[in-house]
Amino acid sequence: MRNSFSPSHTLVFILALLPIAPGKDALGQKPAPAAAIQPAQKEQLPVRQTGARVPAIPDVAVVDQDNRKLHFYSDLVQGKAVAINFIFTTCTTICPPLTANFARIQKMMRTRGDTDLQLISISVDPENDTPERLKSYATLFHAQPGWTFVTGSRGDLEKIWKAFNISLASKQDHPPTVAIGNEPQHVWVYASGLTTTDKLMGAIIPVLGDRKSPSTEDAANSEAAKALGSKPL
Repeated sequence: MRNSFSPSHTLVFILALLPIAPGKDALGQKPAPAAAIQPAQKEQLPVRQTGARVPAIPDVAVVDQDNRKLHFYSDLVQGKAVAINFIFTTCTTICPPLTANFARIQKMMRTRGDTDLQLISISVDPENDTPERLKSYATLFHAQPGWTFVTGSRGDLEKIWKAFNISLASKQDHPPTVAIGNEPQHVWVYASGLTTTDKLMGAIIPVLGDRKSPSTEDAANSEAAKALGSKPL
């Protein structure tokens, strides 16, 4: 099937060890109980490469922010380098920073004179995210050509969500996933859309590669792994 790729991922963890007195932390104080330790915020999630297999991307009917009727795979993904995230326009938590990050990515790419990367933001609230609402949302973040906001029927969008392993109990539960793909070479990596723009760019640039070269997949995965702080398998 199209869009399949070889799984590979490695995470590297570095632990700095400091000499401390038994039962005390590095400041000489007793450590806080486990219950008092707060989990890291979503904004601190690192960019990560994953070997999760992406199924064939469906060529379902979608509608963009300009009310154009498109087919998702053949019009927006096939033959292209893409970065895809998942948002909804009334979201007040992770969607604004996710979308702002994409806006910065697009600005940086245009400054580089690189218009190859196509950005796609897919609604997880199709009942309310009409093309008109998506257009207003796109305008709010100064979206330029090459950035498509997608809505459609829930049944069709669910097929896209499933292709990228987006599981939704409710729209508020959607993850900050960014799927970065070089479709012609079947190279895909995943990142947190809440990481810094520089780290996200560090994952995107190697994936762009030379989309006509058969050696792109190995090279892109190797360079992306370096940018993500990982070692390619």
